[in-house]
Amino acid sequence: MRLFSFFILVFCWSSLSFAQNPESEEPSDIDELLDELFVVDTLALLQAYDDLKGGFLYASISFDEQAYFSGRDFEIDQFGLAPSLTYLSSGGTYLFAGGSYYSELDPAWDLFALGAGQFWSLGTEKQWSISASYTHSFLGEDSEGLNTHRLSSSVSYKLDPLQLNVAGGYLFGAEPSYYLTTSITYETTLAQIGAFELTFEPNLYLLFSQQNIIEQVSFFQITESTVFDRVNSQLELPLTLDNNTLDITLSYTRNFPNNLFEDEDLSSSGYVSISLGWLIPL
Repeated sequence: MRLFSFFILVFCWSSLSFAQNPESEEPSDIDELLDELFVVDTLALLQAYDDLKGGFLYASISFDEQAYFSGRDFEIDQFGLAPSLTYLSSGGTYLFAGGSYYSELDPAWDLFALGAGQFWSLGTEKQWSISASYTHSFLGEDSEGLNTHRLSSSVSYKLDPLQLNVAGGYLFGAEPSYYLTTSITYETTLAQIGAFELTFEPNLYLLFSQQNIIEQVSFFQITESTVFDRVNSQLELPLTLDNNTLDITLSYTRNFPNNLFEDEDLSSSGYVSISLGWLIPL
């Protein structure tokens, strides 16, 4: 059995506004959309706390060969890097820090986040787990008017080999918004290779978010609406080598973005990622 579950990096739109040109069906100001970037957070810490009976420090870095934001690449060909560091105490309190690098953004390091939270495992068999956290994001110079604060919470239920997770968050600091995610993970062990265990953990993840849409319908008329809808569905197929200290994950992810308005024409997309993690018991 793996010593710890993988960490989920969630990129959520804080309040994404599309400015429509009446002579074009494409969103304008793509750079500004990218600057609204999203919060990095650890949703599920989880089984490591129970297995170790104490605290730990976990460092990881992931590489995506193509960067997508909720299933959208905005027609920019770029790769992404996401380093993170998480500390979990024996009492369930955790601290985390994370950043994101995108090769074609200027500046490339446009997002850094710090956060703190509390994790509880419940039940005699520790099948239930709950977490609550606060995150503060440090964005680029053009981040005025964006939400930089987030309160979030998640509930997980593990019934081997399945794990279910529901999470939600409230973003504030500018124009408040909120989101909801659901996921289901299936874990199976494929082989034991020396001290390493090879596991396969397919994951289906859905993101629902509040979106503020501003549309210019004529030269004199602008309409604004708020919707709460599915933004993206994601199927992740990761293979992980884990020896209770180091883990290496190679994954293929397929996005199924939802068209949020009539003239948006999005198709499914896929990318390969690799991540490396190091766990240090304390």
